[in-house]
Parts: sequence; C-alpha cells; structure tokens
Amino acid sequence: MDKSHLQSVAMSGLFKYIDLKDHEQAWNELNMAPHSYFADEIIYHQDEKIVRAAIVHKGIVKGERIHAEGTSHLAYIYRRGESFAFEGALSGRGTSPLQLTAQGDTTVIFFDVQNIFSSTFEHALLTGLLEQLANDDIKKLYRIEILSRRSIRGRIMAHFKFLASRYGSNTFTLDMNREQLAQYLCVNRSALSNELNIMKREGIIDFDKRQFTLLSDQSHPVLFTDDGVVTKPIRPLNKENFIKKI
Repeated sequence: MDKSHLQSVAMSGLFKYIDLKDHEQAWNELNMAPHSYFADEIIYHQDEKIVRAAIVHKGIVKGERIHAEGTSHLAYIYRRGESFAFEGALSGRGTSPLQLTAQGDTTVIFFDVQNIFSSTFEHALLTGLLEQLANDDIKKLYRIEILSRRSIRGRIMAHFKFLASRYGSNTFTLDMNREQLAQYLCVNRSALSNELNIMKREGIIDFDKRQFTLLSDQSHPVLFTDDGVVTKPIRPLNKENFIKKI
C-alpha cells in the first residue's frame, strides 16, 4: 500500500466518514490489496461467485452483460476511484451480474465486503457504502433516461448532455470506443457512426476521434431539444420589422 492507493479509496467515498488518521487501520481491517491486470484480462466472469468488491486505482474496468446467444452489451464503465462488484458481493446469490474486464493495463484494490460488519469503523463504512449505492442508483436512472429515447439521435444527445454536465464543459473525451458506445446506447454501430456524421454536418456536434463538442454559435445560440433537433430563439419583432413582414 502507498499513498496513491489510499487516495483512490478516498475518491470512492468508502472512507468518507472515517478520520484521515484512521484510513490505514481501516485498510488493514478490510484486508485491502491491489492487483494489476493486463488489457482485456477478465477480473470477474458473469455469474461468478464473489466475496470481494474492488475500487479502480488505475485504468478502466468495463462491465458487460453477456447474453446466451453470445452477444454482449456494455453496461458500465468504471474509472479511478469508482467501486464495482458491490451488488454481487452483497446480493442473496452472491454472484456478479456482469463480466468485469480490464480495459488496458489496470490496477484495482480488492477488499472483503463482509469485513465491514466486523470493522472498528462499521457505522462509518456502512454510511459510505450506502452513499455509493445511492450514487450507483442515480447512474442507473441516467442510463434509463438515455435508453428511453426512441431515436439514435435522442440517445446520443441524452448521453452527451449528461457528459457535458458531468465535466462542466461542452467538450469532453469519451473513455469508450465507437463499438462500445454503440453497445452502451444499445444501437447498431454503423447506424451510430452514420448519425454522428450527420450531426456533425448539421453543426450540432464536432468530434475528433474520442473528443466531442456540443456546438453552439454564441451570436445565435443553438437550442437543443431532447432529440437533438436544433432550433433558434425567436427574436421579438419591433414595429418597423413587423411592418416590413406585412
């Protein structure tokens, strides 16, 4: 363990209600341990029995749902400071609902979930855990909101608006490739690429590889509807313009 590992745990919020001086003790009580994976190495198989949740320390972990016919769709992307496998470790079945895979070289910090209930900091850890689970529920609501859009453009716009709000900027970088984005939005990849190119030509978005920008002409502000339809504000007519219109 080093300070950077503790920083990743602190970012997760699990130790949020524990005094900083006690973080190392909590680390030991939860039997925390970092483990590194190569790109595309599976961390947990879908339906695998699990007792240890994890926090991403470096890299990205992708959670995919594998279907019986062999297809899959991307459910979640976990970044540094985000935890995963809680739901599996705490559920009645005790299995992972997703296949969790390292996207690129990745390091995660495992810990024994059941140790929370025997820890010196049980109340503080449970409070942090419940807050994490609540945040996960909010993420799921955003996902439902995205998938409730019927059109491909509607799903793209809902997702991009969320990202713009999350990063506080109309320009953001996706941490998933085009195929993964299509899986996440539950749309065909070719149809997604075609729609993105149309939206770029129409001046709704701009992109270069994984960097995207929601465009807005500052002199004539662009208004986006939920389905990405571009409209412009109606300017009030003064008397002179009104006469010219007639």
